[in-house]
Amino acid sequence: MATRKKTTSSRSTTRKAASRTTKKRNQKKSQELAFESEILLWILLAVSILLFVSNFGIGGKVGNAASTFMFGLFGVMAYIFPILLFIGSCFLISNKSNHFAIFKFIASILLFCALCLFLQLLVQKDTELSSGIVKNAYANSAAYKNGGGALGGIFVWLCVPNFGKFGSFVIDIVVMIISLVLITERSAILGMKRGGQKMYASAKEDARRYHENQQRRRVEQEERELRRIDKKVEGVAIDTKIGRQKKRTSDEINEVLPDIAMDIPEVKETEHISIPAIEPENADMPLPEIFIERAEEAASVDPYIPETEHDTPSSDPVMPEYDDAQMLESLLSDVGSFTEPLPEMSETSEEIVPEPLPASEVQAEPVMSDKPQKAEKTTPQENEKIGQEMQAAMEEKQPQNYVFPPVTLLKKGDPKAVGDSKAHLMETANKLQQTLKNFGVNVTITNVSSGPSVTRYEIQPEMGVKVSKIVNLTDDIKLNLAAADIRMEAPIPGKAAIGIEIPNKENVTVAFRDLIESEEFQKSNSKIAFAAGKDIGGQVVVTDIAKMPHLLIAGATGSGKSVCINTIIMSILYKAHPDDVKLIMVDPKVVELSVYNGIPHLMIPVVTDPKKAAGALNWAVAEMTDRYQKFAEYGVRDLKGYNEKVASIADIEDENKPKKMPQIVIIVDELADLMMVASNEVETAICRLAQLARAAGIHLIIATQRPSVNVITGLIKANMPSRVAFAVTSGVDSRTILDMNGAEKLLGKGDMLFFPQNYQKPLRVQGAFVSDKEVSDVVNFLKNQNGTTQYDPNIQEKMTQSENISMSISDSSNTADDKDVLFTDVGKFLIESEKGSIGSIQRRFKVGFNRAARIMDQLEEAGIVGPEEGTKPRKILMSMEEFEQYIEEYV
Repeated sequence: MATRKKTTSSRSTTRKAASRTTKKRNQKKSQELAFESEILLWILLAVSILLFVSNFGIGGKVGNAASTFMFGLFGVMAYIFPILLFIGSCFLISNKSNHFAIFKFIASILLFCALCLFLQLLVQKDTELSSGIVKNAYANSAAYKNGGGALGGIFVWLCVPNFGKFGSFVIDIVVMIISLVLITERSAILGMKRGGQKMYASAKEDARRYHENQQRRRVEQEERELRRIDKKVEGVAIDTKIGRQKKRTSDEINEVLPDIAMDIPEVKETEHISIPAIEPENADMPLPEIFIERAEEAASVDPYIPETEHDTPSSDPVMPEYDDAQMLESLLSDVGSFTEPLPEMSETSEEIVPEPLPASEVQAEPVMSDKPQKAEKTTPQENEKIGQEMQAAMEEKQPQNYVFPPVTLLKKGDPKAVGDSKAHLMETANKLQQTLKNFGVNVTITNVSSGPSVTRYEIQPEMGVKVSKIVNLTDDIKLNLAAADIRMEAPIPGKAAIGIEIPNKENVTVAFRDLIESEEFQKSNSKIAFAAGKDIGGQVVVTDIAKMPHLLIAGATGSGKSVCINTIIMSILYKAHPDDVKLIMVDPKVVELSVYNGIPHLMIPVVTDPKKAAGALNWAVAEMTDRYQKFAEYGVRDLKGYNEKVASIADIEDENKPKKMPQIVIIVDELADLMMVASNEVETAICRLAQLARAAGIHLIIATQRPSVNVITGLIKANMPSRVAFAVTSGVDSRTILDMNGAEKLLGKGDMLFFPQNYQKPLRVQGAFVSDKEVSDVVNFLKNQNGTTQYDPNIQEKMTQSENISMSISDSSNTADDKDVLFTDVGKFLIESEKGSIGSIQRRFKVGFNRAARIMDQLEEAGIVGPEEGTKPRKILMSMEEFEQYIEEYV
């Protein structure tokens, strides 16, 4: 027994040891498999990343070969094949023993093949369905990176000959849907059914609510109509022969009485009409049909009559007999008071001037007057006197007669000046095409647009030519065409073409009169629209200052800024009445805008003292604040709504009622001079106006010949969305104005880049020319015809008071004088490293984050680095030569 027990125990011990050995072996094997899987995943990740970057030409020779093979095999799907390769491998490795996961993986492969077939069907031509379709698909996809590659070509070769192209599309879409159902485990039909049920239930509920609302409105409308008819019938007691109207409101009198007066028969002076007395118990007698019809018509016109205690009719007194004159006077005194006698009123009912409404009616409607008006019974003589006073008051309120200047004061454009001939344009086009061909760029010239001073040649490069390759040939094209300067627009917005703008051999002057007489300017509804000039295609460019809503004009001396400002002012003089638009002009140069002194549109004389200019801008800020307070008081949002509300109460007689506000355009001819004298006050006022003055109807037009960052500061640029750039000396100035290069290639003499805020890219425009004689002739005409302007002394007094108002902005001192001492060194470091980040500045110069961020903001404001783009480093916008030039000029 002992021997047997020892044998049994030894066997159990052996089994336990074997079990432990097997368990250790399995654990070791699983660990080895885990290590192998991890190593395989890292290898697949590396291969996938290399394949992915090779698709963009940065993988070297092996990567380019692999990219060509993938595009030839899969077409466009080669872009996502590396991603799918890695994700699918991870999915398979993590689900080895899951057969359903393998089934999903096969469905994903099927979806990938279906997408390749779909892409190949899109680019496959019907004439290429031959035996070599797979080979052709591989070659085309590898060369042009489109289609579905050889894989898609195989399925096209199998499907299209047997099922046709349309049938192949149907089969392919069905296969894609089945694959998506297998992968997502969701039914498309059940989802559509649920969505349809939800839409049906929602539509049914909306229909039920709509019918209930319609029925409720119908019942309420019927009740209101019955109530109005009852009130009108109860409020009138009429004799059976001629009728008599009792106590009514002034609005009902205007609607009913003229018709009653026209129905009264003519009577001779010797005849008398006997009117029987009406007892109080007869007040409910039936009305004649004609008056019931008129009451119903009044009820249909009047949308709602509030229920007030004043509407209850009183009992009719007994009327004695009158002759015709006495009867009409009594009728007038009973039904209400009018401003004119009845014979004139019966001839033309439009001439009736109603009395002010009763207090009950004034309270029922939103009237801006603070004093309620009461209706009083007056005699005919008093009525006539009141009518004459009101007529005189209405005549006083009529806007003064403004005589617009005739277009004959302006000079017409030369009709014989047509610019370059067609032969010259064709010669230049052929030379341009040949020049590009000599540098290995084959292009097709699709269009030629000849403007007043520049001609744009639209070229379309052949397949595979990069846009940057053509842009880099700018200097070579300029050399071969012997052009003064050329500008490229690559690509033209909305067109698959590149625009090359070449100066004309013969320039054409754009006459201001041609723009004023154009259809575009005449049809413009805005009072402050101005004709900017003509674009490259010769079309008139007319824009609205109210939509800009502020304009920044910059350019070198002699480029055309002052002429552009004259164009804007003259456009307003030819378009707007002085009561609609007022002007404030600031001219530190003294001689440019002083000629406009005395025109009726000026609120104050042209300001030439820079200190007073700051006061004028501060007055505009105060005026803007006052206007917004009035807008809030009357519940409107902008100047247009306020003027409409004022126009709706024009018939109310009140000295304190609000008056119509004009739009105000503030024109500053030279901002740099103002910034030198009072930079803080001027910048603060300009920024506040630019931020808030649009809805108040105040608009800024600022011009400067020195577009530097200490004149056009970051705050001013941020709040002046519309820009006009004339010719400047360097790309730095162009970037300061437009945030892009281009203005340094302009020709001068009115050649501009016009960039309103709703444009994607600047538009090249040739500005109109207005001579000094034309300006003086128009100003003299306005002075002679409209008299000398009497300026408002209150505005001048407020402007003088506001000169001493000190305003401050937290970052208004951010100018070139307080740049960081490391500004130059940091700029050179970033240009050399070709990328900019705050962290690199901290590490390189051993400064804190706040200081590095301030230096980066100063570099961005100077146009050296671009704006931040999330976690990406900032772009460098200047070369080292341009930066050194900037340092010499501004630092």
